[in-house]
Amino acid sequence: MKTTAVQMSKPGYLPKLINRLYLHRNKILVFLTALLVTGSSISDAVPLGAVFFAASCGAGVPRLMTSVAVILGALLSGPPELLYINAAAMLLFYILSIPLKKTDSKMDIWAAFVVFISVLVPYLVLSGIWGFLLYDVLKSVFFSFISFVFYFIFRFSIPVISGMAGKVALDGEEAVSAGLTAALAVSGLGTLQLFGFSLRNILCVLLVLFYSFKCSAGAGAATGAAAGLIIGTSAGFTPSTAGAYALCGMLAGILSVLGKAGSALGLILGNMILAIYFNGPVETALYLRDVLAASVIFFIVPGSLADRLTAPFAGKSPGIADRESYSRRIRDLTAERLRKFADAFMALSRSFGETARNSVPGGKHDINVLFDRVADRICRDCSLCLHCWERSFYDTYQVMFRIVESLEARGRIEESDIPDDFIGKCPRIDDFVNAVNNMYELFKVGVVWKSRISESRSVIGRHFEGMSRVIGNLAEEIDTDISFMTPLEDAISAALKKEGVRVVEVVAYKGLWGKYEINVRHASCGGARKCAEMIDRIVSETADRRMMRCDEGCTAYSGGECVLKYVESENLRITTGVARMPKYGSRVSGDSFSFMEGVGGKYTLALSDGMGTGQSASVQSRAAVDMLESFLESGFDKEMAVNLINSVLVLKSEEEAACTMDIAMIDLSGGETEFIKIGAAPTFIRRDSRVEVVRSASLPAGILPGVDVELSRKTLDPGDMLIMVTDGVTDAMTGDDPGDKALLKYIRQLESLNPQIVADLILEEAARRCGGRPYDDMTVLVAKVWKKPL
Repeated sequence: MKTTAVQMSKPGYLPKLINRLYLHRNKILVFLTALLVTGSSISDAVPLGAVFFAASCGAGVPRLMTSVAVILGALLSGPPELLYINAAAMLLFYILSIPLKKTDSKMDIWAAFVVFISVLVPYLVLSGIWGFLLYDVLKSVFFSFISFVFYFIFRFSIPVISGMAGKVALDGEEAVSAGLTAALAVSGLGTLQLFGFSLRNILCVLLVLFYSFKCSAGAGAATGAAAGLIIGTSAGFTPSTAGAYALCGMLAGILSVLGKAGSALGLILGNMILAIYFNGPVETALYLRDVLAASVIFFIVPGSLADRLTAPFAGKSPGIADRESYSRRIRDLTAERLRKFADAFMALSRSFGETARNSVPGGKHDINVLFDRVADRICRDCSLCLHCWERSFYDTYQVMFRIVESLEARGRIEESDIPDDFIGKCPRIDDFVNAVNNMYELFKVGVVWKSRISESRSVIGRHFEGMSRVIGNLAEEIDTDISFMTPLEDAISAALKKEGVRVVEVVAYKGLWGKYEINVRHASCGGARKCAEMIDRIVSETADRRMMRCDEGCTAYSGGECVLKYVESENLRITTGVARMPKYGSRVSGDSFSFMEGVGGKYTLALSDGMGTGQSASVQSRAAVDMLESFLESGFDKEMAVNLINSVLVLKSEEEAACTMDIAMIDLSGGETEFIKIGAAPTFIRRDSRVEVVRSASLPAGILPGVDVELSRKTLDPGDMLIMVTDGVTDAMTGDDPGDKALLKYIRQLESLNPQIVADLILEEAARRCGGRPYDDMTVLVAKVWKKPL
């Protein structure tokens, strides 16, 4: 097949330029803001450009870019004193702020004090040139104090402008500071006009319209007051301009329920009220043509763009609030229904338990029934029935009790067990003996079945209790309020945006086990997966924890977006080794084992030795291990799981069905380990300089109806090795010393750090000591604890 290479056309210069401008849009916005703030009319007295430069230094904004914008703004504004003050203040701040490396609140206070000094010194130099008048000195101190205040305003607003805040909803200080900075930037346009329209007035009206429509009437009034105050001051209007803007913003917010037309109508209506009823000077009311021009632009701007501009200031929309309320209500109802189910199962458990405890087989009542049935079958039509069971009732009952003693001793009676005087009276002695033996056999069968039924009721009661606990725990999990970590979300979002990742949403919260879980939704990179590794690094560094991505790539999301899910990684990891050998002459080992990594960062090792050897022992141990896995994965706690397994083995069959259970549950966060040993051989923990032994004296599971679960707790450190064996290994090691002591000495001699090699060496030593012919199944389970690399 012939193939041809097609040369792709290179993108033109203009698309490249547009793409580059889009990637640096936040920096461009910061540059324009610095330029306009420096040129605002209030900057004729206060060097706001230099203050903006000082605040940007602690916000991760390039200093050179900001300083160029400030110098350019000062040059365009006119007075040479403005250029001198801004340049000198920036230079002094740059020199004096070198020791300030941290970015906490205390450092902000020190930085603001450095701003005060940096502005004060150039003003005092000018005062000295002008004659060092007291008025000039006081004015210098006053302007320096205003610069001190504006530093905090810009410190809050610059992260919003540069995109470093990364917040879905801004704090009150950030929202107000961003609004004031925007008003200052708009005032920097001065008297610039386009086709006779004032760009400053149009932008102010648009600002009020957007925030009145998207946020609230209060937000519109506040935005109008801030914009009117600064615009009025810069344009030389009276302070009533601020009230005009505030009234228009409030009416626009009230009528926003009617849509964009309602907001525009509210602003025009406020303007007309001021113009008609107050009949004040022209500047009291806004210029109608500017209002109309701003209203047209307001209608043209797409709703999606308006949402993006106002989302940080709007906070939670009513739709989101309604969805959260509905979700919370559904969660509460579900949790309540599950609690009722749990209570119902617990009531059933108590009912079955009480029934099992109250049923006592083989009591006095059952003995009386035995006597009554014998008498009914043999003596009912006998001529001496009245004499034996009424006139000589006491003597007959004494004979019956002697018969019961013989039955309990030997299981049946013979004619020789009956007193001679009773034999002489009873004409049907042979039939009487046969009837007593038959009835006693039926009685024993009944006792056995009643006992089995009682045990079954007890098992069912335990099952219901376990189901009740699982459902109750599920209800608690559903009803648990998730602790969202908004500061961490904002920090991750800001860091990702700084690296050029188009973040849509970051959700960070603590899970049920106190571990961090983070979801990052961002614009798709077209399947290149170039961003995944960078996001992995940023998420872990920002959270200051080892975060692990749940899958290999992005989870598809609607609208060309991807979702990366992260969970806090455990500090430890486990490597395992297994060695096993069946009994000599058998092909099937009766031992079973399992490794499980369950919920809550727990790693479980389970080892079971079935009673006997061969296939039957393998079935018993495999069933125990399988049930343990199922119960733990379903949410049963370990004690309840062991009790249920024991009950199932007790009722499994008429034959003996028992097995040992050796369980170790390792917490991968801190190494805390819980041991449960039901009839199992000792477990060994090999540390750097010693070997510890974990023992427990108990019967195997499946022998008694109930089992007492004893927990042993140890802490495993990185480098420790956990060794679990079945009794076939300890029995094979028995010689001059008991098997467990001999095995302990052998483990001390081992130097290998590989768990598989250690398991193989222990099994080989046990096989050697029994001549290669083990008389029981042998299994060695070894787990090595490692510290996860950073």
